[in-house]
Amino acid sequence: MRYAQPLLEIDIIAGGAVMLAGIALLLLWRQRHLRNALAALEHKLAQELERRQLAEQALADTRQQVGRLGASQQSLRDAERRRIARDLHDDLGQHLLALSFDVTQLAQHHDALAKPLAQIEARLQAASRSMRTIVRDLQPEQLESGLQGAVQQQVEQFSRLSGIPCRLEAEPAAFSAPGDERMDAVVFRVLQESLSNIARHAQASEVCIGLCRVAGSLSLTVRDNGVGLPDPPARRGCGLRGIAQRVAEAGGRFDIASQPGHGTALTMSFPVQ
Repeated sequence: MRYAQPLLEIDIIAGGAVMLAGIALLLLWRQRHLRNALAALEHKLAQELERRQLAEQALADTRQQVGRLGASQQSLRDAERRRIARDLHDDLGQHLLALSFDVTQLAQHHDALAKPLAQIEARLQAASRSMRTIVRDLQPEQLESGLQGAVQQQVEQFSRLSGIPCRLEAEPAAFSAPGDERMDAVVFRVLQESLSNIARHAQASEVCIGLCRVAGSLSLTVRDNGVGLPDPPARRGCGLRGIAQRVAEAGGRFDIASQPGHGTALTMSFPVQ
């Protein structure tokens, strides 16, 4: 009987050791199971990251293709605009000039027709001025002096014709890089349309234009203190749709910030070299 107690203790210790060994095995199995599950999750995550990278690359490629297509279409439109401008100037302009000469000769030989012929001559002169304006808009001469000169002339012309003070805030870097004729034309046309919209709809008393170049992009902001866009916003008019289309075709971004009674800010960014 004196050996019973030690034997019992040995059995308890052995049982505890077996239990601890079982727990250790269970923990090892669970660790291995968690490690395998973690590896599977990491594998799935790697696959998802790879799919996401492929999707982002595909999206970037698509945007580049859209940009190239838009640039090609814009080049074709610019070429067509130049052709129309030449035809108007060379063909219609000559016809209007010939009609003006004919009217002048008729007035010299028929005194009784002097008054109605003077009215016709005035209308011919008005038609000639309209034709020259159309030709100038189709093929802006302002861009011949570069984007900086074109923007400054446009700002001065807008202030003079509309009577609305217009301030240009342009960083020196905005015009320091070599010019891109295609992109300069897009920026100039967008500025023209933006100012035209303000003159027609904004009822503004002040306009501010900002130009800056940051990290390979040229940012143009046109801000007015007019009536703003309605809330909820109405359907975009032709002017805003045209601006958005031009910016998108140039591969840029177009944002509108407006509150009724607190003016409107149009912000456009264009990729540049």
